[in-house]
Amino acid sequence: MKKAKISSVILFLINMLGFVGIGVLYGRLLSDEENFFVFLIGALCAAFAAGIIMLIHIILHEAGHLIFGLLTGYKFNSFRIFNLMWQKDIDGKIRFYNFSLAGTGGQCIMSPPEIKNGKMPFFWYNIGGILMNFLLAALFTVLYLIFKGNPYFDFVCLSFCVLGASTGLANGLPLPDINNDGRNIVELSKSENAVKSFYLQMQGVVMIKNGTRTKDFPLEWFEMPTDEELKNSMICVMAVFMCDRLFDEGNYFKAQSMIDNLLQKETAIDNVHKQLLKANALFCELTGEQNKSKIENYLDKDLQNFMKAMKNYPSIIRTQYAYELIYKKDTQAAQKQMDLFEKVALTYPYKVEITAERECIALVEAKFAE
Repeated sequence: MKKAKISSVILFLINMLGFVGIGVLYGRLLSDEENFFVFLIGALCAAFAAGIIMLIHIILHEAGHLIFGLLTGYKFNSFRIFNLMWQKDIDGKIRFYNFSLAGTGGQCIMSPPEIKNGKMPFFWYNIGGILMNFLLAALFTVLYLIFKGNPYFDFVCLSFCVLGASTGLANGLPLPDINNDGRNIVELSKSENAVKSFYLQMQGVVMIKNGTRTKDFPLEWFEMPTDEELKNSMICVMAVFMCDRLFDEGNYFKAQSMIDNLLQKETAIDNVHKQLLKANALFCELTGEQNKSKIENYLDKDLQNFMKAMKNYPSIIRTQYAYELIYKKDTQAAQKQMDLFEKVALTYPYKVEITAERECIALVEAKFAE
């Protein structure tokens, strides 16, 4: 826990480096401006320009994963910037979807090459985004050194440098208990089980996209990591897989017990997976014994904030629906969740998950009818 806090502080300082750097550059740009109105307009324009530059870095970061993935045998699956997602569907056509994930500005998911002799290329795919950020920063550093003189041109070039450096460092430094590209490379270098887990995670997304439910994944994929392996951010995801499989099978009692056990252990499970597990455990309790203290324990401040941030995520909507209908007995609030679910279902990329969530919703309605 102490390492996680230190890492979070370091990550915060790195990100602040970018914002402070932009502020310093802007101060240089209009240091002699005495008209406050002009200064204010200039500040807004500078902030807008910095936002565009940051967006370019995010896009090229994910493009770096795509390019280096393709060069090392990976195949394209999906490319997402914020909630804008392009996915290659099972028929080979690329379609647009609306999908977001809390804590991520973008994501490039690819189908990995097969594991041979316990090995699979992972270094270049993971470092590709970092390299693109630093290469772009280096390019604009050269442009600045060659053509410097115009204050606006200088501001743009140096902004690309500063934001590229901060983005590259934030994603590249393998800080303890922080899941980023640098940490992925370190964890994948430790064991063949980590490589296998990475492969299964990537392949699992492809299978879900192609219409296979988690409960129908090959049984040999599911093996509970040891307590020591649970401290590896790559391997611990297999424990999440096991909980998801039990949940998808409708074995809610075992799924809830396994989730409770995981939440009590020291693991490297990231916050997104941890909160999704808690939401599933909450659903199990709402449709099971409905113990008030357990429900309130699951629905702590962290989960409440997460559910607000992920309010358009199908499993979160399903859990919120169960909470409103079964626990609060508020049919109007529950109907709002159902309306939201139907809206989200229209553009959600993983149709098989919508099918699974409808089964959960049907269970909620049956429990309420009782």
